[in-house]
Amino acid sequence: MNASRSLYNDAVEMASYAPLFVNTNDRTWNPDAIVFDSSKVYGTPSYWMQHFFRESNGATLLDSSLRSNPANSLIASAITWKDADSRKHLRIKVVNFGSNNVTLQISVDGLEVNSLQSLGSTKVVLTSGNPKDENSFQTPNKIVPIKSQLDEVGDEMDVVVSPHSLTSIDLLINSNPIRTMGSNSVDVSFY
Repeated sequence: MNASRSLYNDAVEMASYAPLFVNTNDRTWNPDAIVFDSSKVYGTPSYWMQHFFRESNGATLLDSSLRSNPANSLIASAITWKDADSRKHLRIKVVNFGSNNVTLQISVDGLEVNSLQSLGSTKVVLTSGNPKDENSFQTPNKIVPIKSQLDEVGDEMDVVVSPHSLTSIDLLINSNPIRTMGSNSVDVSFY
């Protein structure tokens, strides 16, 4: 599979998820994001998935390509965005629909040498052993994002993507990361 996206900016004013709330005593269908009763509340996996997209406001979608063999069921995209401290990040989001770990080889082109920083670069994974698992009042944190530091960050790197998962790889970029001569874009390839 070979997918490519062109570079463009997209400003999202607001995002909404519907239906957002459901009372556990009046649950007529299951796409709700937040379940509550008179004394407790928990977020569903759909609620936590929305957290992966909250920084996309004003983000730049990057050229990216995914080369996958038929045994891998992956979808990936890449954006750049700034956090609350105005630090720039390269975010790679990967969905693994398959039932096996996949080692994703990431290649980044268009940044200055050594512009990706290990300190501050993270990997966040939302997954469960069974794709039909849900959170509940008894286990409200059964499926929640798990954040970890990335130890080895570079223009070429391998990242293991868990089965049945949504993974966000956030790479912190030095303050002046994009080349000023030639192309003013960043390309990300996944193998």
